[in-house]
Amino acid sequence: MGQRMNDPAGNGGASINDPLLTTPTARLMALAMGTDIRVFEVPVAHSAGLAGLVGVGADENDEPQCKIGLTDDLDDDLRADVLAFGIAVLVGTPEILGRSPDGVLGISRQRLPQADNGPGNLAWHMLQTCGRESPSTTFRLMVLEPDEE
Repeated sequence: MGQRMNDPAGNGGASINDPLLTTPTARLMALAMGTDIRVFEVPVAHSAGLAGLVGVGADENDEPQCKIGLTDDLDDDLRADVLAFGIAVLVGTPEILGRSPDGVLGISRQRLPQADNGPGNLAWHMLQTCGRESPSTTFRLMVLEPDEE
């Protein structure tokens, strides 16, 4: 896609064109960081077959903070796709988090057919901007059931 539209000088100074951000995942991590979304790893042993988590939690000052957890066994392509989908959920359809009592939803490993609208479509456009072609950036969101003790 080339340079971003908010780079009127056309000199590649937009953050998405930073030469140090060589992979789509690195570019999406920079986007998440720039929008105050905390991204963290989830051990695969605790992921219950999920690719990640998306939701709202609290920061160290108990202020609300958007968060995306990515399972630590994802390859770079799937990591980019799930990260883009998580960002798209948070910015495009945050009301969907209300389906969960604690405001956190699981992102399944199962890809759904590519969506023509909604967070899957937004994620697809983000990945295109980052230079990644993906078979689908739409994933199933799941309400997580608390563990019974």
